[in-house]
Amino acid sequence: MLAELIHPLAAMGAQDWPYRPRPSSAGPNQCVRKLVYHAREFPRRQAHGRFLVVLDDSSWHEELTLNWIEQSAFQLRDRQTEVVCGETVFAGESYTILGHIDGIVTDLLGIDRLLEHKAIEHFTFQRYAEGDYPLDYFAQVCLYLRGITQLNPDIDEALLLIKNKNQSAYLEYRLHYDLPNDRLTVCEIVHSNGERSFPKQDVIGLYQQALARFAQIEQHRADQTLPDRPYEDDSNYHCQYCPYSRLCWEGHVAPVLTNTVPLSPDMAALAAEYLDLDARIKPLNKRFDHVKKLLKAGLKTQQASEAEGHGFIVRINQSTQTRHDVKLLPSYVQELAETSLSIEKLSVNRIAQEWGPLQTDPNPQVA
Repeated sequence: MLAELIHPLAAMGAQDWPYRPRPSSAGPNQCVRKLVYHAREFPRRQAHGRFLVVLDDSSWHEELTLNWIEQSAFQLRDRQTEVVCGETVFAGESYTILGHIDGIVTDLLGIDRLLEHKAIEHFTFQRYAEGDYPLDYFAQVCLYLRGITQLNPDIDEALLLIKNKNQSAYLEYRLHYDLPNDRLTVCEIVHSNGERSFPKQDVIGLYQQALARFAQIEQHRADQTLPDRPYEDDSNYHCQYCPYSRLCWEGHVAPVLTNTVPLSPDMAALAAEYLDLDARIKPLNKRFDHVKKLLKAGLKTQQASEAEGHGFIVRINQSTQTRHDVKLLPSYVQELAETSLSIEKLSVNRIAQEWGPLQTDPNPQVA
């Protein structure tokens, strides 16, 4: 009853915000083509209510976290203070980049730092916890620290606090910003499980790159052009959530792969590993499917949906799905609905030829 109402209600209240150069869109992993679509006011797909609810959830997670911080010995102030993050050009005129900080936090030694809070889903959180850097958030921090210097020139550090919305785990980056040299240093990373590291790693040029990206978007807007797509096809997860995805990929035809080239030693090593893994996994998959059938059959013979004992619970979860039976549609409707999808399938086969030991790069670089 109520479960069906929430997402449509969120969709009804959706607002289309016009494009403006903002700190939240300044990061190097932002799709410039998407931002150009936005700047040129192309029609966008209406956001699904569920997506809007997810965004709203993030705001409430931030509020909860800041409330917890306010109950600690740390002092939190200047929440949502507006700061001037720089100047760029938009719509042919000089434009001031504005941002709103989450707050300034003062530690027990009286040191002030910018606080930037993010709440994200589990899988992205895990990527960051395993070593990937959230460069888009780093860029946003750089812009905010630029703005804060006008309020307090002594603040040159930030705490980027990221919350796992699924598990309430936290990941904190202590960042130092050398403003004259546009150098952000990752001083310390703390996980709420107690893990701590001191990478002392520099990320250079995030602020200047952001300004260059805004200038690029403005140039495309003025010239009524589009930059190249940054992804090979629309299967990339960025495209799955992009409101311009259908427009962006409409009429795109992937290049036909026709060349036959020599296999490099590194790829030959990967091919050998692929076949080895395939030989080991296939029997396991076959046994897995057989065991699954036996367990289901064991329950069904007793007309049971669940069995418990010896430290295990075996359960058949039954549900219904709504699907369209294409055969029930008129033939002309089926023809109108037909579409062609490009499908790629990899095959690896061993050829009957003797080769020497493969020499592989011990430190391959992934593009």
